[in-house]
Amino acid sequence: MKSRILISILIFIFLLLFYSALFVALMQNFEGKCYSIVDGFYWVISTITTVGYGDIYFTTTIGRIFSVLVMVSGVLYFFGFFLPYAILPWAEEKLKLVLPTSVKLSNHIIICGYNLFTVEFCKILSEFGVNYVVLEKDPERVRKAMVEKIVCVHTDGSERSFLDNGVTRANAMIIAWERLEDILDTLLTLREYDLPKYVVYGDYKYTKYLLYAGAKKVFLPKSLIASSMARMILQEVEIGKKRVIFDGLQAIEIVLPSKVSVSELEDKGLKVIAACRLGKLEFNPPKDRTLEKGCVALLAGTDEAIRGIVHEGTHFRLR
Repeated sequence: MKSRILISILIFIFLLLFYSALFVALMQNFEGKCYSIVDGFYWVISTITTVGYGDIYFTTTIGRIFSVLVMVSGVLYFFGFFLPYAILPWAEEKLKLVLPTSVKLSNHIIICGYNLFTVEFCKILSEFGVNYVVLEKDPERVRKAMVEKIVCVHTDGSERSFLDNGVTRANAMIIAWERLEDILDTLLTLREYDLPKYVVYGDYKYTKYLLYAGAKKVFLPKSLIASSMARMILQEVEIGKKRVIFDGLQAIEIVLPSKVSVSELEDKGLKVIAACRLGKLEFNPPKDRTLEKGCVALLAGTDEAIRGIVHEGTHFRLR
């Protein structure tokens, strides 16, 4: 970065000396006026910056052409070279210092790597009210994630970075680095931590190595896409995966899109058999219990009652 700024300064000094010397020569040979090199510095700087005070100027055609050349080259230098080549990279380097490197969360999910998969995954987590943080090594991707309102921090992949982002308090970790080396490095770095680690990687040939390194389960992107498509199609053609318990009585598992009390559901003719939130399962919750957004509820009721709750916008989970 310092070399870029130094090169820019040297180019400017060269232009200043060259144009100043040419100014003195043109003034003497075509204008019949005698100016010093200091006067040349003054005229060149005021012209190349397009300030032009007008106290020193050319009256001949060749002198005016030279003035236009100095002004145009000044604009091209500042906006075509100095600004994008030296100033913007310097400012970008400084902005890297303000990127967040940690968050204070508990009972959250840590996601390693910012990509198309993790973006969609984060949207689902947000919809269900689950806290998360994305760890990304590329500063540009961190900035992009922040623009898209995704909770993302800059990391160097070290154990210290994972500790700063609550690896000891998290519920699970999704490792979706693009490079296999980064995935293995993360698994081995956190091997001693009792945290479920799920890996998303495209080559099935390395599955056994990833499992040996500490992954609880390895997902292939293709299988995830197929699963999502299957669920979407099933949701289009069927209200939910209902199970018949008795004659006229059915059960269904749904994911609640917002807070709702058990009594509200029972008023609609549904019985809450069980509710699960962040891995905590509760059977037969009391009527005054409020079920949080994203809670998985197992409901029983008539076909009409079940269709009513699904029709109101409740998301259901297919097994």
